[in-house]
Amino acid sequence: MRELLLNLAEQAMCARGYGGFSYADIARDAGIRKASIHHHFPSKQDMGLAVLDRYGERLVQRLKLIGQSSRSGGQALAAIIDLYRERAGSGGMLCLCAAMSGDVHAIDDRIRSALQRINDLVIASLEEILVTGRGDRSISVGGDPKAEATSILAMLQGAQLMARVTMNPATFDAATEVLAARIYRG
Repeated sequence: MRELLLNLAEQAMCARGYGGFSYADIARDAGIRKASIHHHFPSKQDMGLAVLDRYGERLVQRLKLIGQSSRSGGQALAAIIDLYRERAGSGGMLCLCAAMSGDVHAIDDRIRSALQRINDLVIASLEEILVTGRGDRSISVGGDPKAEATSILAMLQGAQLMARVTMNPATFDAATEVLAARIYRG
């Protein structure tokens, strides 16, 4: 039941943001009473933190797999663009971090810290990819890799937001075209 509740909460948060879901929604979708949710998650903040922690663990594993299976920095960067594109789906969804960042006023310090920790992990992974790509000459890296990694994450999350507004995933592709053009394919 706990995993079902986490799945439903994550789906709701990615679609509507942290402020856009309630225990009533989750209880309805799970076919249980709200009191049953409180057994697993005493507060909405507890549920949000559990969803974010689980999401962060899965994302770290996905980033490791991308790093291990990529032959070059450029291939890894392309895979990360695809990962964020996949989450954008038909334009109605966001990655959990982008969705929760939009609701910063509604989250507590524990959730904000967990959100920052995940973003920092993604930035570190992107920085490593940029350093690798610079070394193997598969990515154009013009400046400080950490600063560029931060910009790339902002671009990917922002592209998801733009696709959501237009409800058109092609908006994501157009917004990330400049980033994809930095990859030397050869």
